[in-house]
Amino acid sequence: MMLSSLSISDFAAKLASDEVPPGGGSTAAIYGLMAAALLEMAIAYSLKDRKPAEGNEILVAKQADLARLHIELTILIDRDALALRGLLAAAGLPATTVEKQQVRNLALQKALKQAAEIPVETARSCLEVMEIGKTIVGMVDKLVVSDLMAGVAAAHAGITASLLSTAINLNEIQEDSLVSALKGQIYLLRTTGDELRAAIEKIVYRNAPFDVLQGGE
Repeated sequence: MMLSSLSISDFAAKLASDEVPPGGGSTAAIYGLMAAALLEMAIAYSLKDRKPAEGNEILVAKQADLARLHIELTILIDRDALALRGLLAAAGLPATTVEKQQVRNLALQKALKQAAEIPVETARSCLEVMEIGKTIVGMVDKLVVSDLMAGVAAAHAGITASLLSTAINLNEIQEDSLVSALKGQIYLLRTTGDELRAAIEKIVYRNAPFDVLQGGE
């Protein structure tokens, strides 16, 4: 059964067990999925009672983008799980002879590449959710700003969790150019996500009732 088709309680139970997958990568995709869904809800609520002539083209366009991200992140839950299964399978191959060692190493390197690259895709999708959040934060109904911010927080957590899943594989990858490229992507996605979260919080937390979240600034 695909992880994305499990109930919330069944996924949590599987995650809490000693069975893998799921792991941090699939969970990161769920963070992103919940983030996208929260922003979709914020837009849907905001458009509910508005007339078409009120200049909602941007909200409608971003709603379509979020629908795409919703699908992409759902798929990434299972893509990450498949990559982890592949990595575990490759690591479990016999290495009793030189030939078998070579076969195992080739399979392991291919699996490591997948396990490192797929979370980067998740992080990119989470970052796109955050970018949409910044675009629409001043356009949505004030009653759903807290939901939008919860989505931004979840998307940021998805970036961090994804990049941790990439980073843990770097020391085992033998292709230096790939490791260098992945490190660059990790740095860019992490710093961009941090800056974006700070920018969105600056917009929202400067006004009541959310100014209480500024931590005494």
